Amino acid sequence: MKRRIFGRFFFLYVLIILAAVLFSELSITAAVRNNYLNDIRKNLFSQATLISDVVSFATPSSLDSLCKQFKEQTGYRVTVISLDGRVLGDSDKDSSTMENHRGRPEIEQALSSGGGMSMRHSATLNDELLYVATRVVRGGRPVGFVRLSEQLRAVDAAVNSLRLKIFAVVAAILLATGLFSIGQMERIRRLTGQIVTFSRSLARGAVGSKLYLEQAGEFDEIAESLNTMSMELQNSIAANEEERKRLTVILRSIPDALMILDSQGSIQLSSSATRNYFGDAPLKGKQIFEVIRNPSFLSLMEEARKNLTSGVSELRLDYPEEKYFSARVSPLSYTESELAGFVVILHDITQLKKLEQTRKDFVANISHEIKTPITSIKGFSDALLEGALHDTEHAEKFLKIIRSNSERINSLVDDLMTISKIELGVAKIEKTPVDVPDAMEHVLTLLRSKADAKNLFLKIDLPEAVPKISADKDKLIQVLTNLVDNAIKFTDKGGVTIGAGLENDRPYLFVEDTGIGILEKHLPRLGERFYRVDTARSRTMGGTGLGLAIVKHLVKAHGWDMQIESTPEKGTKVTIFCTKEA
Repeated sequence: MKRRIFGRFFFLYVLIILAAVLFSELSITAAVRNNYLNDIRKNLFSQATLISDVVSFATPSSLDSLCKQFKEQTGYRVTVISLDGRVLGDSDKDSSTMENHRGRPEIEQALSSGGGMSMRHSATLNDELLYVATRVVRGGRPVGFVRLSEQLRAVDAAVNSLRLKIFAVVAAILLATGLFSIGQMERIRRLTGQIVTFSRSLARGAVGSKLYLEQAGEFDEIAESLNTMSMELQNSIAANEEERKRLTVILRSIPDALMILDSQGSIQLSSSATRNYFGDAPLKGKQIFEVIRNPSFLSLMEEARKNLTSGVSELRLDYPEEKYFSARVSPLSYTESELAGFVVILHDITQLKKLEQTRKDFVANISHEIKTPITSIKGFSDALLEGALHDTEHAEKFLKIIRSNSERINSLVDDLMTISKIELGVAKIEKTPVDVPDAMEHVLTLLRSKADAKNLFLKIDLPEAVPKISADKDKLIQVLTNLVDNAIKFTDKGGVTIGAGLENDRPYLFVEDTGIGILEKHLPRLGERFYRVDTARSRTMGGTGLGLAIVKHLVKAHGWDMQIESTPEKGTKVTIFCTKEA
């Protein structure tokens, strides 16, 4: 390929030289020939003028002999012509046999302007001749013409000789320049070959290397530019690699699922967070509808494609697990009005949705919890005002109901205040070493009468080496009291055991009953405000539905963990894993 390129250049170079030489040769030889012709013409005119002075046109005899004498003297063919075109004498032919020359171009020119010239081929001599004619004037009027002619064979021979000399010189120059050009082209081919090899090495990634050219001459600048480009490529690749690593770190650290799609909806890039939502399977190359099967999201994509504007919508995805997302789809354009792809950002709002639902449930529950006793208070108050106040038997009963519901509302408010203080950090947890048996005895003393009323046992189960724990004693007693109180409420036979122990060198407390137990589906929601497994029974027993919520918050405030295990009709066990005494 390289040899063909240099061959074409050399062939073109030769053609240009030959064209230039041919043009020069034609110009030079034409100029030389014209110069010869001008010299001959001037000489012929001079000789014709001299001859016209001695020629007598009144002589009736032929002037052939006189013309021959003039030819011997001048070397030119001489012809004497009368004014009417009749040939009176000729140095080369018998004038009596020659045709009338009145129509010859040179004669017509001489008649009108005094002198004429023409060149034409002579069939007789088989040569091109130059004719010069001059008008002869006697007594103020023209009497005839004297014409001289010269064969141009000598002129052509001289021009051809010059042409041969020019071609010989040109051939020598062409040979010399050709050899020089071949040498230069071979040098250029060698240097360009090195440049091509170096460029290919750069294309293969060998950046940072340098190109060294021997006897490069004007190629030194090219080599320097390539070396500069090599270093710049190395720096650019290093910068791009650094940028790629930075982008990778950014994508890994983005908590939201981010995906970059092409214009056809195929995933080209995704952040690490997408694995948390769509599994560990690689997403690159997949269509977005294979990953997110949601009509609202597809509508969002279509709107972004048509209007080239960003859109936001909330999505619910059920696979692989139920999640709620705030999805934003933005068109990606590198040039105006031309869609290059999409940027999809999925912000997980599952926790917000749960909190919103919890808030709604809380409002609904507390409204219901407060409305019931308030309705009772209002109803019995109205009854008293309407006359029952004077009915001693019923009045006392109604007042007790009013007091009971008032106490229920007060307990509800106290429990809510307790939870709020814990959440806001108002209720400080001040840990100190706690005597576990003493705290448990205190709880049993508070609740023993309640257990005796249902014929239930209350007992403490402690190992020989009672674990020491650090806790806020009052809050710990409140936790154990709520747990034991709940256990008594939901136990009809048997009893409640409170105890402690060690597991993996970590102390724990537990409250275990032999009550009705709890279905497994309810266990994850235990500890939510106002959540009751058996709503009717809980309200009958006077509970506010906040006992376990308070326990959960106090355990969390201590930095502990709580675990609930239950079997229907066999009982429930609540275990609290504590921290050791500091």
